[in-house]
Amino acid sequence: MTDPQSAMGLIYTTWPDKASVEAAARALLDERLIACANILGPSTSIYRWQGRIETSREVVALFKTSAGKCDTVRARLMELHPYDEPAILNLSVSHMGSSAPFLDWVNAQL
Repeated sequence: MTDPQSAMGLIYTTWPDKASVEAAARALLDERLIACANILGPSTSIYRWQGRIETSREVVALFKTSAGKCDTVRARLMELHPYDEPAILNLSVSHMGSSAPFLDWVNAQL
């Protein structure tokens, strides 16, 4: 049974290409900081950067970890990420309404 203290952390990021996010995901897996990375196909990002509206092709990735490791994962992603100011967003996942066996699996991988 999943303890409320072992809630899952979900970290949303965007990357310039598939190769860079795959390398980061493998590093985080090797370091047992994440249980899983979901790398989503190319997306279009439209954003304001240095006073101009920009459009870029990016790859979205979701990293699954424990809530307790989110700060460490975010710090490591900052080291691995090629952008100067990467989008790294921690999305808190409540144990309420989540699959207890899945949350247990996530925590067992770390």
